[in-house]
Amino acid sequence: MSMQPDGQQVQAAVAAMRADATMWRDMAADLTAAASTAGGLDLGRRQFSMIADQLGMTELYQQVQERLVQLIGQGADTFEATASALTTAAAGYEADEAAAVHRLHDIY
Repeated sequence: MSMQPDGQQVQAAVAAMRADATMWRDMAADLTAAASTAGGLDLGRRQFSMIADQLGMTELYQQVQERLVQLIGQGADTFEATASALTTAAAGYEADEAAAVHRLHDIY
């Protein structure tokens, strides 16, 4: 025997989903800023010793930096996708609830 949620429960769930979506979007923005910062942390031959540069440290650092920026960017994309999915679900629940209320008014 399952109980259907009432209008207040649906509204509370939708509000929670929207709040969660905002949180995910904020985290995506933080990661985007972190990726930008990481992308600007360039070290070149001037920062490494000549020997370290000759041993490939400059190139290795650049590869690690690029990978880090890529991974942080992917995290931001995933967080934004999560926020979008929550927003879409919340809108769907609101639409379903509005349609159900409308049907009830037509019945009575």
